[in-house]
Amino acid sequence: MNFIKRGFLGITRKKGKSLILLAVIFILGNLISGAISIQQATGNVESTIKERLGTAATIDIDYDEWEAKPDTDVEEINVDLIKEIGNLSYVKYYDYSMSTWMGSESVERYQDEEMDGDYFVDGPSMDFRLKGINYAPVIDFEEGKAELTDGRVFTDDEIEKGTSVTIISQKLANENNLHVGDTFTLANEVYTYDEETGEEDFVTSRDVVLEIIGLFEPQEAKKETDENADSGMMILTDDMEYHNTVYVPNEIVIDESQFNWEEYMKADEEFAEMMEGEEESFEYYEPIYYLNNPEDIEAFTEEVKPLLPELYTVISASDQYENIAGPIESMSKLAKYVLIVAVIATVLITGLVVLLFLRDRKRELGIYLSLGEKRSRVVGQILIEVMVVAVVGITLSLFSGNLLAQQVSDTMMKADDNKDEYYEEYYYEGISTDLTADDVMDSYEVTLNSSYVLGFYGVGLVTILISTIIPLIYIVRLNPKKILM
Repeated sequence: MNFIKRGFLGITRKKGKSLILLAVIFILGNLISGAISIQQATGNVESTIKERLGTAATIDIDYDEWEAKPDTDVEEINVDLIKEIGNLSYVKYYDYSMSTWMGSESVERYQDEEMDGDYFVDGPSMDFRLKGINYAPVIDFEEGKAELTDGRVFTDDEIEKGTSVTIISQKLANENNLHVGDTFTLANEVYTYDEETGEEDFVTSRDVVLEIIGLFEPQEAKKETDENADSGMMILTDDMEYHNTVYVPNEIVIDESQFNWEEYMKADEEFAEMMEGEEESFEYYEPIYYLNNPEDIEAFTEEVKPLLPELYTVISASDQYENIAGPIESMSKLAKYVLIVAVIATVLITGLVVLLFLRDRKRELGIYLSLGEKRSRVVGQILIEVMVVAVVGITLSLFSGNLLAQQVSDTMMKADDNKDEYYEEYYYEGISTDLTADDVMDSYEVTLNSSYVLGFYGVGLVTILISTIIPLIYIVRLNPKKILM
């Protein structure tokens, strides 16, 4: 009789043993299926959230390390190093920026109608942020933080020479009836601080005349519900600040910072004497790098760290994933351990069950061998008996294990919702995000897709095959003469 036919007959004739083997594989298969489902779901969450966090990275002081080494001198990051890092293959484009604040007697700041006018404290008028740039196309536009609605971006020549041109927000332009081609004036005001009265005294100022070459519209800030009014006020304030941001070449910011410093030194002789002999640099750049892919961040970090001065480190947008994905990471680790234990248990338990069943069939197998049946065909018969039952058990556990993973995930996430979590926030421009732990939870979904099905069948069948190694060794070592004596 054909050994394949004998294999199928062995399953049907010994229904009790086949059902026991099916039950064992089904139960263990549920553990494997659930673990693979959770691991796949958490992996999808990580890739989705990191994609939303973006590829931005910067370099800054590691303040935890600085606290541990308070006597260490901190070097400034120079332009040459910024450019060297920017030329790495992982970097899509980069920029380095300086900022300063100015007021104006002729231009009104944009203010959202929902904001109370008393929200802003009294003091010198510093309503407009001059954001210097070196990347002429403007990275904020390239990354979709804002959209150019009229005019053009800077030219490389304007950036290099520090030409007095600017790009402002559409709402700021509307507030002051300004258009592309118009000029407006900001005031670089110098103040000193009187420690006795606690007031700031005006020293001098000079006008900064800028020509508008473009208008931009920021993306709409996410409006918060009444349940989170404080956060909503913060986001609204950030949105207004961006509407009052004025893009200019870095050279303009450097020149105005130098003027402000020099005039301040003239007005405060005591401070000037204290700073005598000290070299003052007016180039304090904040670099920002956008990488080709989120997957490049780890390799980029490893390559950049040796180039940095002591105490500096790489800070990336994806660093925040660790802060907001605690429950997901816990489930991923748990699923990994469950998968390892389930695979080991399947190999041991299934192997022992099959071995015990074969010992009861020792005489049957001895007869096959004594009649001249090849050992390989006997092995094939046993594999058919085991694998057919295994395929049925794995198929059943495919669906039940997926359902089990959904129930376990829901229970774990609900339990985690009852815990008070603190999430560290980043305040680096271009790296900050409004993503929360709730966004991570919303991205988590256990699904029954092709990659899960193929992965589960692959792991399940390979595990069953491995588990038959012990019984196969037993068959190979059988001596038909001793069995039939």
